[in-house]
Amino acid sequence: MFTVFLVEDETLIRQNMRNAIEGGGDEFACAGEAADGELALTIIQDVKPDILVTDIKMPFMDGLTLARHAKAIIPWLRIIIVSGYDDFDLARQAIGIGVDHYILKPVSNRDLFSALRLSAQKITEYKRQSVSFLKNLSDEELVKNTLVTSFLERLCGGEVGSDEALRRSEELGVGLLARQYAVAVALCEDRDGIPHRQAVASKVKYLFSETEEVLCFMSGADRVVLIVKGATEMDAVGRAYHAAQTLKHELEDGLSASVTVGVSGVTGRISGLHEAWKEAAVLLKTFGGAQRGRIFGVGDLRGDVEGGASRLEELFNADLEGKLKFAGPADVPLLVEELMKNAAGEEVQGMLYRHYVLMDLTASAMRILKGLNPSLDRSELSGEFADRDRVVTSAVSARECTELATEICMKFIELRDRGGSCHHRKLVLRACEYIRENYNNPDISLNTVAAHVALSPAHFSTIFAQEMSETFIDHLTSVRIEKVKELLLSTDDKIVNIAFSVGYSEPNYLSYLFKKREGLSPKEYRQQKSLSPRRP
Repeated sequence: MFTVFLVEDETLIRQNMRNAIEGGGDEFACAGEAADGELALTIIQDVKPDILVTDIKMPFMDGLTLARHAKAIIPWLRIIIVSGYDDFDLARQAIGIGVDHYILKPVSNRDLFSALRLSAQKITEYKRQSVSFLKNLSDEELVKNTLVTSFLERLCGGEVGSDEALRRSEELGVGLLARQYAVAVALCEDRDGIPHRQAVASKVKYLFSETEEVLCFMSGADRVVLIVKGATEMDAVGRAYHAAQTLKHELEDGLSASVTVGVSGVTGRISGLHEAWKEAAVLLKTFGGAQRGRIFGVGDLRGDVEGGASRLEELFNADLEGKLKFAGPADVPLLVEELMKNAAGEEVQGMLYRHYVLMDLTASAMRILKGLNPSLDRSELSGEFADRDRVVTSAVSARECTELATEICMKFIELRDRGGSCHHRKLVLRACEYIRENYNNPDISLNTVAAHVALSPAHFSTIFAQEMSETFIDHLTSVRIEKVKELLLSTDDKIVNIAFSVGYSEPNYLSYLFKKREGLSPKEYRQQKSLSPRRP
């Protein structure tokens, strides 16, 4: 099935196209609609349709401008322009942007479905070409691709200094310079293990071959590394999340793979790419094992800790908290061994040292968890770990101390991974509260809510969907529909007034959404519930 998004300022035309698509079988489904390009763009970022059908003359943002921006957000998007103007210049501009079809009003169902099916064929062809992209390169292009991959891998591996990196990038025609950088490392897994490396490499190169802001390469058989450039820190982070979303969609849709991504903090230096790469890799290793198929960012997991991108020594050579915070289950034996290296012997000094180790380990674990989620109750949190009596008892011998230290580490990892996205959760809860307070504002959008929590739209869209298990638009619609149900039963207001009161400017669209979700029209819902006997 291919998803279609409709943008048309004439309500009747948009409604007719929507009804045609909904009644046309299982080949196409309507993913959403909007009355102008500006509103459409904010929704498209969230729902990511396959095909965009848009009018060319609209208020706020015309169809050509919308098409240009939408293509930048969703590279795989196919676009159909609907126009009441048989204008050669407009058609020429549309073709230049990458629009598939230009059809004239009035739009017949025959013309609409003909254009939709041709776009669907292009999507299918796009997927086929992306898998075989590398096979179709000339020998010269393949050699250059290999040299670029080797250069970028050595750059991230810390084997290339800044001067050499600039010189080599110029020789290879790689645009390396930027004000800010972020690195994303993606793990690609198939149901049967490792997906076909050549297919992954081909799709990745095809996807980002014309994107100046993203440099990419395969690392090993199952990892993709993206070096993302930006003008500002927020720009780099937003583009990194957008690139990660796009990569995840393309590989999971075309190869049935599961893609987990770690996104580093931001660095302003070429020399910082090595640390950023290591940071993303450690994040992927630490959290990706327990929560596959998600996108993780270092900034999201630091809670309220201030500062820029964490340094490598913070992850590997720091104090206990630095080591514990990013530890995975496989790291626990080595971590405990290091903690216990001075704890041998049964004398009083050894017992005191072991007692200190267990208390410090517990306190560090609780501080990290509390830092990730300040709303945690400290007394409840302490109950998850060993009490003081058990600590004293276990400190008597090195063996018991080792066992309890291991248990504390594993419990910490369990709690951290269970609530590892608690910083996300705080932001999402703030966003949900903002939505509840402003759902009746027709101008509320992904962009306005993202700005409220100080994130880029791509970043916010990712963490909202991961935390809520639904997109921002779905959640906003649910909040509005619940309010509609309440008003239908508690008032005698007309549907048109209820629609306006919850933020919809078009009653027909509300009725469409309501019936799609509830199986009844608003009128039928009111009648049915009014006839239902009320509980005493």
